[in-house]
Amino acid sequence: MAIRTSDDTATRWHGTEGDPVVVLAHDWNGRLPWIEELAVSLAGASFRVAVPDFHAGRTSTDDEEAAALLRERSEDLDGAFRILSETIGEARAGGSERAAVVGFSMGSTLALGYAAQGALDAVVAYYGAALPGIEAGPRTPVLFQVAESDDWSRREAPEDYRSRLAAEGFDEVEIRHHAGAVHGFQNAQIERRFDADASAAAWETTVAFLRGHLEQ
Repeated sequence: MAIRTSDDTATRWHGTEGDPVVVLAHDWNGRLPWIEELAVSLAGASFRVAVPDFHAGRTSTDDEEAAALLRERSEDLDGAFRILSETIGEARAGGSERAAVVGFSMGSTLALGYAAQGALDAVVAYYGAALPGIEAGPRTPVLFQVAESDDWSRREAPEDYRSRLAAEGFDEVEIRHHAGAVHGFQNAQIERRFDADASAAAWETTVAFLRGHLEQ
């Protein structure tokens, strides 16, 4: 299975300018249709939604190929943070005062790393975690949406992240576990991992969390 490529690499926008902005940061598979469907849904909830491309137009549903794309992205985290910064900056220029990132796996790591710069009002991290050594910086409320079990090797597990921040006096870190779900349960293009029930439950609480922290 070959990596698919496209010249369509521009950030896609949904919703009304000036509404609170939410950036959806895709997983290692790239910007597949499922995340666009979530963007449309979120725009319908009165958010300005951006879907940037972190793989320069490349996508794959094969784990080995996706891992190669992830390694390339991991070697240029500053480039990913620049994409987030430019995207949020564009939304702020259009009137969006508050901003959040909803990340999925790889996208969660990017979201948590970028939050350390103090530029976000909230983060939702789907089955993702912070890289070791990335401090929280200015405290940002985080909702973790995690599978029943996951592998946190070389990353800081959500429970450890929450405990570390709690020890520093910050208690706005929430973790929701989804029974029976596996890593990647929100990605509808990966049928072996997608879990419709977990996806729906997680998305409902995601929208509520975003409303609670952005509609103020």
